[in-house]
Amino acid sequence: MGVIVPLSILLPLFFGIYQYNALTRPARYILLYLAVSGIINLSATIIGKFYHSNNLPLLHILTVLELYIFVLFYQQLLFSSRILVMFRLLPLVFLAACVFNAVFFQDIYTYNSYARSLEALIIMLLAINYFAKIAASPQGSKIYALPGFWFNTAAFLYFSGAFMLFIFSNFIVRVSRYNFNIIWNIHASLVLLMYVLFTIGFVKCKK
Repeated sequence: MGVIVPLSILLPLFFGIYQYNALTRPARYILLYLAVSGIINLSATIIGKFYHSNNLPLLHILTVLELYIFVLFYQQLLFSSRILVMFRLLPLVFLAACVFNAVFFQDIYTYNSYARSLEALIIMLLAINYFAKIAASPQGSKIYALPGFWFNTAAFLYFSGAFMLFIFSNFIVRVSRYNFNIIWNIHASLVLLMYVLFTIGFVKCKK
């Protein structure tokens, strides 16, 4: 949980950079997400382990950036003039919700489980919409060849699995440290699975 999974981000990063010229615009947003996530998580590790300081403010920042990048990603996959306004407003509404949560409920030095849960729910709904789109398209029989399918599957599996973990994480840590560690090992497994599926998506990108 503390070494293997954080380092496994190098796998999709490598293939994303190696395949960069062949990447579609949605794929480049996934690569951007990995780069931003990697930088912030590395910074959080340095602050926590070497300076012994509270690094949770970085998670609050990552939550906002993460949602924004995934909205850009799904805007490319689900583009429709009818829902363009929604994609433009969604990050602003989510940012306002995160600020409200940080001011009144979970300050920046607390794990922002409410904002993380809302983010997971939004991305799950966007992922389901993409699954519906490709299922109804003429390419339905060739979805395994679509990079977007692999990226979307990765996002859906991770955020749907992590949704309940985000909601109950602050409660569980007060009840049982042992159960808390089990849950976050499950979370680490979901992250690892997401990185593997992202890697397959990058490999599927062709010029």
